[in-house]
Amino acid sequence: MATDPFDRLREPAIPAEPRPEFAAQLRRRIAEALGLGADPTGGPMAPSHLYYFTIPTPDAERAAAFYGELLGWQLERGSAGGYHIANITPPGGISPSEETQPSVWLTVDGIDAAAERVRAAGGEADEPVEYASGWAVSCRDDQGTHFELSVPIPEYDTEPVSGSRPGELFYVSIPAADPERGRRFYAAVCGWEFGEPGSAGGMHVSNVVPDCGLGGGRSGDHPELWFRVADLDAAAAKVVELGGTVGDRSQGDEGRHLVCADDQGIAFNLSEPASGY
Repeated sequence: MATDPFDRLREPAIPAEPRPEFAAQLRRRIAEALGLGADPTGGPMAPSHLYYFTIPTPDAERAAAFYGELLGWQLERGSAGGYHIANITPPGGISPSEETQPSVWLTVDGIDAAAERVRAAGGEADEPVEYASGWAVSCRDDQGTHFELSVPIPEYDTEPVSGSRPGELFYVSIPAADPERGRRFYAAVCGWEFGEPGSAGGMHVSNVVPDCGLGGGRSGDHPELWFRVADLDAAAAKVVELGGTVGDRSQGDEGRHLVCADDQGIAFNLSEPASGY
């Protein structure tokens, strides 16, 4: 005897548990559609500012000792074995990782919309991930440089400010072998505005703090971080004393600069700012 297909309608409904990935994506998209975390007036995209930076390192304790001694960082142990730098602005951290290049997190209003902007501009964007501090998505620009976009929860979304003391960030430089191409990408993705190109083709971002820009004519797959010091010569000697290495020096109107690597071979940079910087 054939089963009456309408018998199924008389059976009690059993709700299905949605996949966590689907539920998270649906929650994000509803929030963006309602304008939560975005400009409710529908105005222009707020320019992305630097929200956080990390120095990945195979040995976080060793890195904490090196940078604490060199830059005066006060380091607080984090839950994942890394360290948060408690006494600098903007904030940053040291993260245990086999990756050995620094990362920067840039704020956006909506994580899914920002990831789509990256892809539309010719870059790459992974699937967003939720952390205790908010949503983030790992990206690469259309020239291969890695960066992160983030929608931090309110208590982490602090007002952007520029560092001014030794140990704080002086500048973030994003390598751009083709600076004009880089200008178009970050204008579309982050709402950045740029000044006139410098002698090497680099461009300074004029509408965000802390200070950042495109390193014209330089290729690389991660941003470069420059930290303030009071005396570049003394800092260079300290790097060597702690087991690190020093490289090229340069000088401009904004100050004196030094390329370095720590005692695990991880690249970083130091700047002695000129007066007014």
